[in-house]
Amino acid sequence: MKYVVYQASRRGGRPHNEDRVGYAYTSESLLMVLADGMGGHAHGEIASQLTVQIVTGLFNARAKPLLPDMASFLLDGIYASHDAINEYTMRHKLPEPPRTTCVVCVVQKGMACWAHVGDSRLYHFSRVALKSHTHDHSAVQQMVDDGLLDEDQMGLHPDRNKLYNSVGGYMLPDIELEQPVQLRDGDVLYLCSDGVWSELAVQEMLPTLRAYPLERAVRQMLDHAEFRAGQYADNLSVVAMRYGEEVFDDNELVQADDLGLDGFTTQLKRLGNKEMEDLAGSDYELERALAEIQSALGRKKL
Repeated sequence: MKYVVYQASRRGGRPHNEDRVGYAYTSESLLMVLADGMGGHAHGEIASQLTVQIVTGLFNARAKPLLPDMASFLLDGIYASHDAINEYTMRHKLPEPPRTTCVVCVVQKGMACWAHVGDSRLYHFSRVALKSHTHDHSAVQQMVDDGLLDEDQMGLHPDRNKLYNSVGGYMLPDIELEQPVQLRDGDVLYLCSDGVWSELAVQEMLPTLRAYPLERAVRQMLDHAEFRAGQYADNLSVVAMRYGEEVFDDNELVQADDLGLDGFTTQLKRLGNKEMEDLAGSDYELERALAEIQSALGRKKL
């Protein structure tokens, strides 16, 4: 399986980055995950970090080298993340569970399958058009569905951050799972937080992806989104892949075939200055909690 994958995350104008992104892969399967900690709840960065950590850990445990069932993996990973967040809340006696959005995608055998909770999005582009994007679980999306708001106004509406679905919290997340889709050479799967999509129109994304190699295209879109949002820019995060080989004269990216059989990479910490200062407890305590959660998940044989 040939593809190019790239991830990036920026603090924007916020004091801390509550976004987390990551990807993991084997010789025959690729996982991408993005989580945006909800700023209206304390310790959103804990919820997003746990989500990326749990989902990637479960992928590494199950992909041998293929996942037996992509849909089951996506549901299990998100539900396990929800349980881990609530367990962390109890262990550290937090006043309420931290919460996060998430979008998770798996690619194998030329097929892609994804699931999401909240308003972090996945866009599926072909070489020439937008094929689909995820449906936000938000108040403004409901306004669009009811014909009260145009889609291009969603990023500007004062209620755009009001979500009715999250990972972590007292209610189980309502996971929206897409049916697997066939990928063709040149297709791009573009996972991003609302700090990105709220500032960019599809009519800008597609020409940028067509004109440049993936890394340069992502960087350019992040530059534009951050500039437009100004000094109060939200956190901005992307993890994206282009299926097949990139054909650009100045392409300097590393193809997945050159990365080895298995690998794992995330942006979990140090995404900006002092990103993890406000975690409940020290880095050591968080790592110990993660180890305990993963051990418990292993015993449950998820």
